[in-house]
Amino acid sequence: MTSRRSFLTAAGAALLALQPARNRWLLAAERVRDKLKVTEIERYEIYLPYHDFNATDLFRYHGHRIQANTVLLVKTDIGLVGVGQSWGVYDVTDTQRKKYIGMSPFDGLAARSDLPFNMAMYDLMGKYLEIPAWKLIGEKVRDRIPVAAWTASFTPETMAQEVRQAVSLGYHWLKYHVDETQNVVGQTQAMQAVAPPDFRVHYDFNANSNREAIEPVLDRLREFPIVGRVEDPISTAKPEDWRYFCSRYDFPIVAHHAPLEFLANGMADGYMAGHAPIGHAMRVSGLAEHVNKPIMLQQAGTYINQAFQAHEAAVFPTATMDHVNLAELWKEHIANETMPIKDGSIAVPKGPGLGVSVDVDRLRELADRPRPKYSPFLVRLAYQSGPTIIARHFPGTEGHTDDMRMLTRLLGQHKDLPGPTPGYMNDIRSEWWDDFDDPAWQKAWKATENTKYVLQ
Repeated sequence: MTSRRSFLTAAGAALLALQPARNRWLLAAERVRDKLKVTEIERYEIYLPYHDFNATDLFRYHGHRIQANTVLLVKTDIGLVGVGQSWGVYDVTDTQRKKYIGMSPFDGLAARSDLPFNMAMYDLMGKYLEIPAWKLIGEKVRDRIPVAAWTASFTPETMAQEVRQAVSLGYHWLKYHVDETQNVVGQTQAMQAVAPPDFRVHYDFNANSNREAIEPVLDRLREFPIVGRVEDPISTAKPEDWRYFCSRYDFPIVAHHAPLEFLANGMADGYMAGHAPIGHAMRVSGLAEHVNKPIMLQQAGTYINQAFQAHEAAVFPTATMDHVNLAELWKEHIANETMPIKDGSIAVPKGPGLGVSVDVDRLRELADRPRPKYSPFLVRLAYQSGPTIIARHFPGTEGHTDDMRMLTRLLGQHKDLPGPTPGYMNDIRSEWWDDFDDPAWQKAWKATENTKYVLQ
């Protein structure tokens, strides 16, 4: 005869087996949370080399701050090491060290701050439980996630090269910020000429303009099949103009630097959670699912960052837009595993943890390399009908990484800048000028020593 105790034990086991897998893992996490503690945080600042064809352009456009990646190795009392990563120079503060050292990684579930540490904590939790990180986030809805390449704004010829490079790697999408130092229509014509029929471009308009200035630009772009979506077309000052754009254009209008209410109230067709801590990304996903609109994640970096991005997008139901990462921007890598792109998507790593590991010897070798140095160059901005403007550009200076996007940043807040009103569709072409031995270059270099720009 079966005793009452044995019956209840068997019944309890049966009920546990019927629980969703995620709940079982969370119960296991609660039981072990205090058995795993962070003891040490190692920080490595590295500068991975770009591919040869655009290395000079990217470095001169954005400087060393964009080329930098910061890798965190978070160590524990039982020998497990979690890895996190941030694009750019990321300093670990004393406050963060005080917060995380001595903490159980399981106390970092759904955290709303410190994305690089989110990665490391989910990596540790997954490794401890021997499960992939997505099991700690939610129910998996897809095994592969769509991804997009990324670049900056260059001459039309270089943008065509960027499309060819993205296609060769397996991407179907390319994202870039438009800027006032190039003509976006000319760039689009060049990209359209070399793109396969299923290739699309994601345009980021910097959220700095208004309907009157941007509507003519979007009207021209709608003529090109390659135009896939537009992010932050104007400032958020007039939500009704966002709603107007959503109704006017067939391509989606995506909000990034806008309140989430834009997604909920019909002012955007989709939403980007950019460099968002896991807790915030979950919040965006929940709202997007409620209003049935797509979202995308942008977490620029390496395979480490992309792996975490894949685990998140694997469980967010409406994370169907192509997620932006820089994983293939680099000629060298620090991960032991690769994440090949097939038909525009990557597989979600199978774990445990993030499912990618770091070559620590390689990481330390790269961290010992000196920061890339600048060689003198000038920016030559040539309007088709004149004038030609010569200026210096120091993207490595704090606060000046994105100066090429807007002429008032590059040339200064002058009331009357030379040439037409700055915009994205002017007949302007920007090039680097580095003929150091040319007397004309030497004269222009000296002339710009104490002023923002000169006219040639």
